Amino acid sequence: MAYNKEYMILILDVRRTASEDFKEKATKCCSDIIKRKICSGKKDYLSFVLVGTDRTYNDVNTNDCHDGYLNIVQYAGELQMPSWQLLMNFYQFVNETPSECGEWLDALVVAYGMLKKGKESAKFQRQRLVLFYDFNDGCNSYDSYSDITETLLSNNVDLIVVSPDICYIDNPDNDYLPQAIFASGKKSEQRIENEKYALRLVSECNATLCNFNEAVPAALRFKNNRPWCWNSQLRIGSKIVINISGVITTKDETTIKLKTVWNEPDEVLIREWGYFLKGNEVEVDLEELMDGYMLGGSAIPYDDSMDDDKLKLAPGLTFMGFMERKHVHNKYFAGESTYLILHRRGMKSSAQRLDALVRALLEADRVILCWKVYGAKSKPHIVVLIPNEIEDNFPASLNMMEMAHHSQYHFFEFPRLSTERTECSKEQLNAIDNLIDSMDLTLKIQDAETPRNTFEKNALPFSHLPHIFEQNFMDLLERKILCKAGEDDEQFQEMLKDKNFVEAFWKIPEAIEEKAKAAAKEVKKLFPLEVSEEWLKQLKAHQAKLAANQQLAKNLKEENNNNTNKLPFDKVGSKTPAEDFEKLLKAHVFPIQDSTQRDLKFNQYALQLRSVVKDLIFKTESLTSKDFDKITAAISVYRKRCFIFNAFDEYNKWIVSIKSDVAKRHLSVFWNNVICKHELGLCFIGEPSLDEQMKEKDFYSLEFTENLEPKGQLSQAELEMNDSDVDTMLANMDA
Repeated sequence: MAYNKEYMILILDVRRTASEDFKEKATKCCSDIIKRKICSGKKDYLSFVLVGTDRTYNDVNTNDCHDGYLNIVQYAGELQMPSWQLLMNFYQFVNETPSECGEWLDALVVAYGMLKKGKESAKFQRQRLVLFYDFNDGCNSYDSYSDITETLLSNNVDLIVVSPDICYIDNPDNDYLPQAIFASGKKSEQRIENEKYALRLVSECNATLCNFNEAVPAALRFKNNRPWCWNSQLRIGSKIVINISGVITTKDETTIKLKTVWNEPDEVLIREWGYFLKGNEVEVDLEELMDGYMLGGSAIPYDDSMDDDKLKLAPGLTFMGFMERKHVHNKYFAGESTYLILHRRGMKSSAQRLDALVRALLEADRVILCWKVYGAKSKPHIVVLIPNEIEDNFPASLNMMEMAHHSQYHFFEFPRLSTERTECSKEQLNAIDNLIDSMDLTLKIQDAETPRNTFEKNALPFSHLPHIFEQNFMDLLERKILCKAGEDDEQFQEMLKDKNFVEAFWKIPEAIEEKAKAAAKEVKKLFPLEVSEEWLKQLKAHQAKLAANQQLAKNLKEENNNNTNKLPFDKVGSKTPAEDFEKLLKAHVFPIQDSTQRDLKFNQYALQLRSVVKDLIFKTESLTSKDFDKITAAISVYRKRCFIFNAFDEYNKWIVSIKSDVAKRHLSVFWNNVICKHELGLCFIGEPSLDEQMKEKDFYSLEFTENLEPKGQLSQAELEMNDSDVDTMLANMDA
């Protein structure tokens, strides 16, 4: 098909007077254009013209026996479709010996002659000339200027002129639209004249002037006069049919056309049956396997009813059901394009039905879920039709967006970046705001007439960002071609050495980059990242405590083996509960080898001790200082043994219940002189964390009602206990 065919001639200035930087950038732009056209799959045709060469070779000078058009060389042969061989030939073609002469108007005449010759044999849609020229002090003749521009205009030839000194301003006389101008500075009269005639090209033949930043997008951009339209039907039930037209509103596509293959001819595909669980390989029988797919990290069995290939639907849109708009989340949208659905032109009945449908959807805040089948051999996709607001001068319409379904879901989990306790200071927040502002790529130009290097007021226009996949793909192919063709060619070997195939895709202006680096440095200063070794300290402390407990248990076991005398009791008594508890553990708990039986025996004696201590606290009519010492020793020895038997939860629950009963009976003197004074509160493994420290602090704080203390308790003055008494008692028990 010829609807997208384009004839393009690339004209390069290779004069000695042109700077080397200009020549390198022009060559790179041309190679990028060729590579993009190679991978686009379109039937375009290309050729090249050099102006400023030492020799002269062109059809205008040779065939027409014309004495002019000197120092211009055209690419030999007919216009060719883009190919990697054409790109290799271009690299060789631009190495013509340069001279100081060569006029850009003569090059346009030669290039137009090539276009005219090419269009005689085939149909085309567009003709384009892309001129890379440095409008410096070189002499040019402008006698035929008007004739040339009139010829280009009358034959609908698009002219794109690329020069390094072109910049842009906002023209106030044309609704502040961007306008191309030449940068100001000290210039000779000849240069000013050359630039004047270059600017006149815009008004006389609708030429486009741009710099290297806009060259490739301008050369590849075109206006499609025949927009694509999908004529189909929307079927709701068995009786409602609306003839619709779908127009693509946005589309994300790559120009590279790839063919999906399972493997290369010399490769072997194998299916792995085993899997790994915690580093150990697990083998399964083939009979145990079942078909399925992965939903995130979960295996989902395969269900035949979910197989889209078995759906036999007619082309078009098939109604599935209505949904509330709030249930259609943006994260479910998928696909590469969105459509605007309208009624088909000239069908009033479909227009009325679609108008009524859109109004009903807007009033009920609903959307339509349906199947979309593009063609007879196309696979069905789930789409959602979202109604647009009704406008007086525009027909009713729907936005059609493709939805992701089970075969497309993939979830990612991210760690929390902060906790509820994270708080930033005002200086930190200001530093973050400054960093965000410093990375704003919008050009801060107050004066509309201030020249800039980009067509838009943006340092990195969105429309100019390269497709990273395409760029990588084309760079890899180019390197492969150069490596293959450069085995015996010194020129290509040098290109491989000099060419940086991993260069940055874009680079922001240095001023913005420096400003952003300074702001980022301030953020790093206010948010210091330190290596935390707190976890290692806690681990070492925990390991040391476990080692000490194991050694203590071992010593107690040896002592018990040496002691052959049996205890005359098997219960914790109320007279000496601490001593009884220790003796019972040494005699009946530590000798047990089985850990489960040992823990059960410990819990038995711990239950007896807790009951005795609780009775001493709450059932004794008048507590004395000796009773306080007895209770302190019992709780202390029980708390100490909990670390050996990992009985923290039981102890914490019990001590919390003691606290609750103490609060009800207002035993403030007991609480302060026993629990708080000897720190018999909650117990934790290793070094307590910040949260655990807060819990421990809250545990010791207890508010009591004033003057409600029972008479059975001793006063604070009567309970001035000697701490050495309790410590001595505990030391004797340990010994």
